[in-house]
Amino acid sequence: MAFALFTSSLQAVTIEQRIHELRAAIREADNEYYNLGTPKLTDAQYDTLLRELAQLERDHPQWLTVDSPTQRVGAPLPKGSAAPTHPHLAPMGSIESLMAKEEVLEFAARAKKLLELDANTSLQWACEPKLDGVSANLLYENGRFVRALSRGDGSSGEDISNNIRTVRNLPLHLLGAGPFPLRIEIRGEVIMRKVDFARLRDTEETSSEGTFRNARNTVAGTLKLLDPRVVAQRAMDFLAFAIGHVEGVEFATHSALRAQLAAWGFQVATPFELADDEQKVLDFRDRLEQQRDSLEYELDGIVAKVDRLDLQQRLGRTARTPRWALAYKFAPRVGRTRVIAISAQVGRTGAVTPVAQLEPVELAGVTVRNASLHNWTLLAERDVRPGDEVEVQRAGDVIPEVVRVFTDRRSPDSAPAAPPSHCPSCRSELEVEGKFLFCVNLDCGDQLRGRVVHLASRRALDIEGLGPKQVEQLQAAHILRAVEDVFTLSTQRERVLALDRWGDKSFTNLVEQIERSKRPLLARFLNGIGIRQVGEQTAKDLAAFFGSLDTLRAATREQLMEVDGVGEEVAASIVAFFASAQNQQTLQRLHDAGVRVKEQSAVDRGPLLGRVFVFTGGLTTMSRDEAKDLVEKLGAKTAGSISKKVTDVVAGADAGSKLDKARSLGLRILDEMEFRTMVGAK
Repeated sequence: MAFALFTSSLQAVTIEQRIHELRAAIREADNEYYNLGTPKLTDAQYDTLLRELAQLERDHPQWLTVDSPTQRVGAPLPKGSAAPTHPHLAPMGSIESLMAKEEVLEFAARAKKLLELDANTSLQWACEPKLDGVSANLLYENGRFVRALSRGDGSSGEDISNNIRTVRNLPLHLLGAGPFPLRIEIRGEVIMRKVDFARLRDTEETSSEGTFRNARNTVAGTLKLLDPRVVAQRAMDFLAFAIGHVEGVEFATHSALRAQLAAWGFQVATPFELADDEQKVLDFRDRLEQQRDSLEYELDGIVAKVDRLDLQQRLGRTARTPRWALAYKFAPRVGRTRVIAISAQVGRTGAVTPVAQLEPVELAGVTVRNASLHNWTLLAERDVRPGDEVEVQRAGDVIPEVVRVFTDRRSPDSAPAAPPSHCPSCRSELEVEGKFLFCVNLDCGDQLRGRVVHLASRRALDIEGLGPKQVEQLQAAHILRAVEDVFTLSTQRERVLALDRWGDKSFTNLVEQIERSKRPLLARFLNGIGIRQVGEQTAKDLAAFFGSLDTLRAATREQLMEVDGVGEEVAASIVAFFASAQNQQTLQRLHDAGVRVKEQSAVDRGPLLGRVFVFTGGLTTMSRDEAKDLVEKLGAKTAGSISKKVTDVVAGADAGSKLDKARSLGLRILDEMEFRTMVGAK
């Protein structure tokens, strides 16, 4: 119902009717978002409805009512819920969502006017990410966790204490010596990191809850589960961003509050910045939008708050939102379009997967024409068909995916797409393996293209100048007909120079890169050759355990399963790879072309063997990737988050909550110069 409102015309209905329509649609959307965890509207669509309603109510105040969605937060608590409800000690508010820089400037100007400040006077704003998770309100008494409530309708929430207790980074007792507040409400967002959501969806694509659409919806559904044991298996985090009611402690600024939350053991969202004026708020948002793909969790904008709490008190709030805080949203990454056709593509490991060809749609500044459907089993379960109207989501630099099908708008003559029986590239007969179809012909053209690009990638053999365009060009000229042809490219000088955009310098540089790559570390070689189910980390673990390619090739399934993270399926895949006569020939031809994989002796696997490093903050003399490569070459592992398994934390400039947590756990902390001394960097 709500989506259809976008096509409504004020000429077709009266103003009063339009207000009633908007309120009904927003209430329905609130219930779907807050209570059911299955929203039908995107954030941008919801914001459009709410903003239209607010404008109509401003223009026609005679129709403004106290129960309007513009005057309240969240949604009425669901009837018949099994969870008990409790009132929040202080109401939980919402924040005004802004989509344009002009709106931010207007918001700041209003705040200055209310504070009776000159328009040229600067206000200091505390800027942090706007997390795309589920809000929760935690009550602590004398430093001890008592209960957790959902946001609910802003006045009361459902008791989710048992499920929140399973959240891995949540302190059940505040850290430090105290004294602690007699009572304090800690507000924050329950989120699921991108890597954890991807892992969950890969291992449990469908469940009794339905298909996992995105991390936010998955968290919302998980927190409603009745069995905390199931919840405990879902990797979720709590990031604190505010407090509600508090007794026994005072704070002068929001930035001081963040520091105290971190000292008490809470993770707080980073990056964080104090902006001296509105332009720096805009700059922070723009930088963060560019960085969003590199962050561990999803976010949909920034939150900017007047930093001084006394000024917040003076500014006060409207019925729905504070006058001292704003949310400046990013461009939407979710949109609607139509499926033109469903085709098949071949990956570098031979997996043949369905791809939806779409009517072009703009998502976060990128024109999207194709979307992933993962595998043919999932395609059937989601029932995506040619001609369907769908919701598409773009997250990170991964190919966009279809997250919802609007079956109520489907043509009556639509039919599901059937999986192919033969490879769309080489026409070989496909084999079925679980949910996937595979082309087992290693000479398949599409496989070769993907294999060579992956082999040359930065985390494998790192051959600069051999990207997708170059590989496709060399393959079309029949210069690259097999993986091993990469390493004899120096003998094809005249043929390569005859191609467009190739010259002596570019060819010479590429040959030098290839020659350098002929002595790869075992881990990089294993990651590059494309063994099914062996990614970068598994390749490192195998290299550290076996030390040499010959030892690994001779390993039994039982020996392989002794490696941390290698189970039956991965072990079987490795054994099958090295048992294949075709793969044995490929490895021999690579050897004949001069490729010599370095053995990882005890020295190579030490002197940092057994150490686990986390890097936080900015490094000035090297990138984080370079630092990670450095310690991994010395036998250490790297991690993205702080835990008791971590042995060393390298803290650069502007290190945030990870550094605070590392200190609370008593971990070894190094600055950049101490780290360089440790690893012998010059």
